[in-house]
Amino acid sequence: MNFSVLAALAVSTLVSEDLASIGAGLLAREGRIPIFHAVAACVAGVYLGDLALWWLGHFFGQRVLALPAIANRLRDWGLPALGAGIDSHLGATILVSRFLPGSRLPVYLAAGIWGRRRAAFIVWSLVAVILWTPLLVVSTALFGNIVAPVVQNLEAGVLGSVLTAGVVLAVLKVTSWLTAAATRGLQQRFN
Repeated sequence: MNFSVLAALAVSTLVSEDLASIGAGLLAREGRIPIFHAVAACVAGVYLGDLALWWLGHFFGQRVLALPAIANRLRDWGLPALGAGIDSHLGATILVSRFLPGSRLPVYLAAGIWGRRRAAFIVWSLVAVILWTPLLVVSTALFGNIVAPVVQNLEAGVLGSVLTAGVVLAVLKVTSWLTAAATRGLQQRFN
């Protein structure tokens, strides 16, 4: 077994999880690597990438948000309540974001910035990766001539851009709803 190929797959997930997973599935389809190794390499890389996004949010997010130019613009958004919303719906939020293109970056950074349930994030992220990544790698290995073009077009094409924009708008709307719900909940508790 060529471990450099597996290491390259794991590292390439940091650039594009879906394309790396498709590549792993195609390599398995051609018999160049065993399917289990293809899945394991991609799961490891994707999971480490997820943890890195949370870590970036956790260690740098509050510092960036405290910059005067940013803090002044965000003052009226009720961001402290966002942490409660993220924490109360963490599992569902992570699972949904895993399956919606373009939503993981803002969701995982937000979980790192405002979320307080680190262990829960670690577990839910692993569950989401274990559900999504093998599905993509194995389906590509089985149906590569169908899956690969569809996902590549979603990631690189106009449809992908439209879907990503739609997801970002939906995430913003859900975030707004969660913030409002958390604020109402806090107001009810203290009134």
